[in-house]
Amino acid sequence: MRIAIVCPYAWDRFGGVQTHVQAQAATLRARGHEVTVIAPRTWSKPGPGDLGKTEDVVRVGRTVSIPANGSMAPIAFGPVTTVRVRRALADLSPEVVHLHEPLIPSLSALALLNSRAPCVGTFHASSESSVAYWVARPILNGVMDRLRVRIVVSDAARDLIGRYFPGDYEVIPNGVEVARYATAAQLDLGAGRTVLFLGRLERRKGLEVLIQALTRLRDLDAKLIVVGTGPEERACRALAARLAVDVQFIGGVHDDLKAGMFRSVDLYCAPALGGESFGIVLIEAMAAGTPVVCSDLPGFRAVAEGAATLVPPGDPGRLADALREVLTDESRVGAMSESGRTVADRYHWPRLAERLEDVYVRAVAGSGR
Repeated sequence: MRIAIVCPYAWDRFGGVQTHVQAQAATLRARGHEVTVIAPRTWSKPGPGDLGKTEDVVRVGRTVSIPANGSMAPIAFGPVTTVRVRRALADLSPEVVHLHEPLIPSLSALALLNSRAPCVGTFHASSESSVAYWVARPILNGVMDRLRVRIVVSDAARDLIGRYFPGDYEVIPNGVEVARYATAAQLDLGAGRTVLFLGRLERRKGLEVLIQALTRLRDLDAKLIVVGTGPEERACRALAARLAVDVQFIGGVHDDLKAGMFRSVDLYCAPALGGESFGIVLIEAMAAGTPVVCSDLPGFRAVAEGAATLVPPGDPGRLADALREVLTDESRVGAMSESGRTVADRYHWPRLAERLEDVYVRAVAGSGR
């Protein structure tokens, strides 16, 4: 089947949706489908986390960053981008178009409005509410009607989109290339216990809370490894220096090195404050056999399935207690590692690809759900 997958966010920026689209495309190609990704890119030069080297990617438009859900979303829009999206779809002539975040005013929405092929949409975002959806609902209702099948990555994502656009949504979660994380080569991170933070350095990810928690673990000689970049990096560096916390900022890394990081640390921590619909990084850590401590958020809770230790978001004291319990209990580490691998196997991409293939067949047939 000829499939076009549209990513609304800059392809050369690290992000959960971009990583999801990359793995989805690779898995479907391996199953014999002809897959092309359509995505924008930034004005800046590619960095270590650049996905632009992926084959069969049509880059359409340059992005600008706008505030969205506590983050900055790199999206592309405007009349020139619209023409290029329309041209790309015409050249590819796909049998089905899979749009990620189809209501975002970027390539996904433009493709939905200009596609002659049947469209499938996946919604990733989670939040308590959305002013944008509420204001634009009268207009977007007509846009939503163009989707043959609506997919959400979690119940938390369905709670958000379903509040403003009621209807049938199928839950197909984010996937992980389990083998990549389970077999990655370990890295030499030096002596002592290591805690990994991996994500974009912005306030909602909660890195400052984790740095504060590490001040209570000085007796364990615990070191924090930070992978990622973002607008809060300077503030986090300053906080770590002021509190004399041993933190190593790595910057962005490519996927193979990321998998090695997960395999090499003693614990992965996701101290997010909110806005997490799924938590793909939790599954990546579990696939590597790494124990996980994370915030007790609906999206994280659904993924963890009892394999991770959950703590109230924004509480350095409770977070420090949870980190200490895991770092000092070898038997618990072994149990968490085993249960985490079991959970991760449910999100193995080939399993999810079968469900997507069924969706595509129904979309082309016009039956929807």
